Amino acid sequence: MYLFPLSLCKPNGRGLSFSPRPCCNMADTCLVWLLGLALRLSLTSCQKIDPANKLPTVTTNYGKLRGLKKDLNNEILGPVEQYLGVPYATAPIGDRRFQPPEAPGSWQEIRNATAFAPVCPQNVHGVLPEIMLPVWFTDNLDVAASYIQNQSEDCLYLNVYVPTEDGPLTKKHDESTMNRPRDEEGHR
Repeated sequence: MYLFPLSLCKPNGRGLSFSPRPCCNMADTCLVWLLGLALRLSLTSCQKIDPANKLPTVTTNYGKLRGLKKDLNNEILGPVEQYLGVPYATAPIGDRRFQPPEAPGSWQEIRNATAFAPVCPQNVHGVLPEIMLPVWFTDNLDVAASYIQNQSEDCLYLNVYVPTEDGPLTKKHDESTMNRPRDEEGHR
């Protein structure tokens, strides 16, 4: 991209040199820059979205869920589809408090399942003396506390992780192995 509009540059023996003309003012220069920026932004927003990066959507008995595809960056586990904050019961608030759980209500629209739901109310600080807590917990107490910032009595949600492909260490079977009885494979 050029630093100066081409109308302000003229060729010389070594390339283009900047030579402002008296007929051009700062407003013209700003207008050219703004038009260039607008063109650049409009071309960027018109780029096609890669179908591989689509958010996965599944249908449940209660409605559709939109999740995320997540790479686990692990030698053993492959990527997963994660569906976060999926309700498994009606919210236990108001008249429902301390009552047996009921199935969640259905929804018509696609439900966004890409963020964690609130956790049940809890307090990690000062519950037990530090001497009674494991070192791995007390050393990371601030990290643990950051996960429980969003608290609510409406906390009956699941986080569902679905493998999208076999991990590198998963045993792969061919059809002949799959159809053989287990005692022929040497399993006891």
